[in-house]
Amino acid sequence: MTTRAGAVFKAWACISFLLLTCGNAVWSDEKLAFSADKGKIDARKAAPLVGKVNFANISSAEYHLCVKAYDGAWRTFLQNACHTGMASVNPNKLPSGKKYWTFPAAGGIDSSPANYMGTIYVGSDDHNVYAVDENTGKMIWHKELGDKIKSSPTVGDDYILIGCEDKKLYKLNRKTGNIEWTYAAEDRISAPPVVFDEDVYAGSWDGNLYKINKNNGQLIWKFKTNGRITSAVAVLPTVVVLTSHDGFVYALAPSDGHELWQFKTGNKVYSSPLIIETTVYLGSWDRNFYAIDLTSGKAKWKFACSESFSISPVGDGNHIYIGNDDLKIYCLSAASGGVIWKTKLNSPVPLLASSPALAQGMLYVGAPDTNLYAIDTRNGAVKWKFKTQRPIIGSPAVTRMGICVGSQDGNLYMVN
Repeated sequence: MTTRAGAVFKAWACISFLLLTCGNAVWSDEKLAFSADKGKIDARKAAPLVGKVNFANISSAEYHLCVKAYDGAWRTFLQNACHTGMASVNPNKLPSGKKYWTFPAAGGIDSSPANYMGTIYVGSDDHNVYAVDENTGKMIWHKELGDKIKSSPTVGDDYILIGCEDKKLYKLNRKTGNIEWTYAAEDRISAPPVVFDEDVYAGSWDGNLYKINKNNGQLIWKFKTNGRITSAVAVLPTVVVLTSHDGFVYALAPSDGHELWQFKTGNKVYSSPLIIETTVYLGSWDRNFYAIDLTSGKAKWKFACSESFSISPVGDGNHIYIGNDDLKIYCLSAASGGVIWKTKLNSPVPLLASSPALAQGMLYVGAPDTNLYAIDTRNGAVKWKFKTQRPIIGSPAVTRMGICVGSQDGNLYMVN
């Protein structure tokens, strides 16, 4: 007979395994260091501000340009290349936690869905990328790749970009699913790719960040860190911000990938960086959440918590929303890091994997207790919960029809 403690331990072990194989939660003790076109570096030493980028000229205008480029849909992980997680298109009516439709895949869905032109795109453990009608939940097409798909898609007018556990980055035709090109890394790609202009950035378990030409799949440059990369980079026209399981945050020049600055945390970083204006926000497994000045790489403030930070933050300019592995969601002041409110999630498993999404004054976040939570951003009150059959690892996407999220139970849900 299984005891309650045993059941909790087994559930925790299951989530730990899932975190090893998806999105922003993979770790390594690899010792690798390379800066593209610059030879070997010691990533444990402080790096000066170098290169062609004049950080004094970085302004909030770049941030707004980047976010605006993703208006009108939820085309990538956390909506845009800065990862604010804020919907630019809201549901037709405020969701109340009711199931609108369910699409069954043949394997668990850790991939975070993307939405564009009335279609939902998502990957699955059954090796398939699916295109699903946003209104009906009916499959439009599917394409089988070479292994499980933990990565989340980025979608454009004529393409889908997605990583795979077979160590490849794929570009698919958005309308047919046909493969247009692949790029082979040295290890699996579970990080969501990010597109800016004609280039795509994708991190790999091999420790490399790859910059690849979106049109032909040719490598432009790569930058190697001391650990696996499982998070999405944040991109502005003049800087790329990268996190790694080596515990560092890197700012790179988009032109050639040379290092501009680095910031050291005390442990692995699973979080994708969030850029708002000229500040970078992220959490670390050292139990601290950081606000870092984008121009200098220096900490503005940090917020200490009782457990590690495993998921990515989102924000609306004045507030930052972040989950901690103490199973609480925190609303912090973007300016100071002060706690405005905190809300406890009723999960038996002490790890979070699903990063939140923001829309219409509500925060939507999945949890290992199998529920999708809707939380009022004004005071942290839980307005409703939608229960799936297994843990939710991927992050929700906001669409006109409601909130779309996958579950380890193998279903893609539209909740409104």
